[in-house]
Amino acid sequence: MSAACAASALLAVSGCERKSAPAAAAAAPPEPALPATAIGSVEITQEDIDWFRRSKAEWVDCESGAPGIVPPDLTLEQFGEALDGASSAAVERFTNVTSAFFLHASFAQGHYAFQPPFGQRDAFDVTDEHIRLLQRANWRTFMIDCKRPYGDFTHFEIDMADILGLPLKKDAKGRAQIGKDAEQRMDALHADMLYALQAYIRFARLNPGRYVVPGRSFSRFVSRPLCRPVSATRVALYQRALKAAGPHPDSRRTVALNEAAAALFALD
Repeated sequence: MSAACAASALLAVSGCERKSAPAAAAAAPPEPALPATAIGSVEITQEDIDWFRRSKAEWVDCESGAPGIVPPDLTLEQFGEALDGASSAAVERFTNVTSAFFLHASFAQGHYAFQPPFGQRDAFDVTDEHIRLLQRANWRTFMIDCKRPYGDFTHFEIDMADILGLPLKKDAKGRAQIGKDAEQRMDALHADMLYALQAYIRFARLNPGRYVVPGRSFSRFVSRPLCRPVSATRVALYQRALKAAGPHPDSRRTVALNEAAAALFALD
């Protein structure tokens, strides 16, 4: 099977489900161990997981504003400079570990206690709405797009309402509207995504192990938190696409692997 065909097959596989669960940060159920030679895989240690827990959710204050994940020991500005510069061990590690969380970790609605407190809060209740918005936001380099956070509208409350299944109406000019009350609720929910993301950083469940993740050049543009482990079928199809693409870089390989990586993170 060619890389492009494998990527197309991967796109057809069903995506992430949503479910309710207690908020306790218990260990995630173990996944079958991958061999060290598994194509496209990286080793994630307990040290890597503890290091990721030290990351922080930070609000990117531009356009509509949106939260993102900033690695340990870096400011938002330093992280941006690191991404724009040459590849570094710290950025490579952050990309691999965060991609492993986004693809393979479990995260559910529930009550999460922040110790130490985060911002002005010592706890936060993650709801099914927060989970759906985390899954379906426009992610760019582990940050939600601050101009169009949830879809194609700069009037992002419309996209949020659509994701959450709220009724949309059209005004006299045919523009989508949700009403003042719903719009205010969407604004408050959007602001709370900072705390939902911090809860994810501290409490999403992932065991140490070897995990398949796309390379940095692909995952930073297509990754999103699935909030439940990606299926073995998706992983196998991604590996098949990676093997079919071969080791030599060219434009066709890049396109095929980008499609395969996007399919790995796809949702219904």
